[in-house]
Amino acid sequence: MNLFYDRKENKESIYQMYQQIFEDPEAFAQYYFREIYPHNQVLLAAEDDEIKGMIHLNPYNIKIGIEEQKLNYIVAVAVREEFRRQGIMAKMLKKCLNDMAGQRQPFTYLMPANRAYYEPFDFVFIMDWNETVVKGKEAKREGEILPAAKEEYEDISIFLTSFMEEYGVYTIPDIKYLKLTEKESNSCDGGLMVWKRNGEIAGVFAQGLEEDTVFLRWAFSIKPEKMLQQIQMYYPGREIEITGGNLLQGENNPKIMARITSLQSWEKYLKGDESFRFQILVEDSLIKDNQGTFQFEYQDTEQKMTIRRIEEKEGISKISIGDLTQVFFGYHAEKILEQYECLRSIIPVGPVYISEEV
Repeated sequence: MNLFYDRKENKESIYQMYQQIFEDPEAFAQYYFREIYPHNQVLLAAEDDEIKGMIHLNPYNIKIGIEEQKLNYIVAVAVREEFRRQGIMAKMLKKCLNDMAGQRQPFTYLMPANRAYYEPFDFVFIMDWNETVVKGKEAKREGEILPAAKEEYEDISIFLTSFMEEYGVYTIPDIKYLKLTEKESNSCDGGLMVWKRNGEIAGVFAQGLEEDTVFLRWAFSIKPEKMLQQIQMYYPGREIEITGGNLLQGENNPKIMARITSLQSWEKYLKGDESFRFQILVEDSLIKDNQGTFQFEYQDTEQKMTIRRIEEKEGISKISIGDLTQVFFGYHAEKILEQYECLRSIIPVGPVYISEEV
């Protein structure tokens, strides 16, 4: 069996497999293969010219602290039904992860259909999606909700970025991203919308429609309660499902998983709350560059972290790459920190805001 990256020569076969397995609405699938596929990487597992499995790596610009990094969002992980339980998914994931490690990408992330598929590969949750449902209803009109104009994209980008200040890791809502969001929303009979008061942008959201349900993401406003009322008035009688944003506090559901791919590249992103030095044995059965004993050292005066491999020593504490991922992001890591007190001085890079599905 051969593992290789598609050179954009297998679009029809990949499209057919994608739709056979995921059964996306035709308009969305066409959007995906028109707008996402030309710019992503697709790893294929094939034998005798027959594609047995695939993994899509979709690039996004991610802010990590003060740094920007292009990272891969893993989507459309699939193996044809007749070839499952033959280790194909494991082989594909191992190649992808090692290739990203070779590119010194600090981590990769995904939204699992089933967490059990990815936990054996040391993927752990790093973010909840705050989700809530409200009903459209009448309200007093204030301002107006309008489709975003192309010339407003720069202002919208600045507006949304201002809400990202509380997050340590987030997808950068730049103009390129907003254009993609608009096209994705269009494929779901929606669009990128603005709420204006006195002619000024007071809120933004991306909408998708499906029968009597409205789906919203990136819903942020300087007057969240008032914008929510205007959205409810805009969609009278409909169910409105809101993911993320700042309009309403809903239920937190674990949604985004991640995994460290290049451990040593994290010295660029991590800080400490004091100077420290410790050694720890990191266990990573998939990426050999992450497997071994490492010394973490942070100089508070220089605000510099170094992570370097050292010779193995007896009596060193061991930690899995998955547990280390959880600590680095600060996601429900307290039980891990109780076991590894040396890690408490590391300042996590989270919280995280990632809201795209593909």
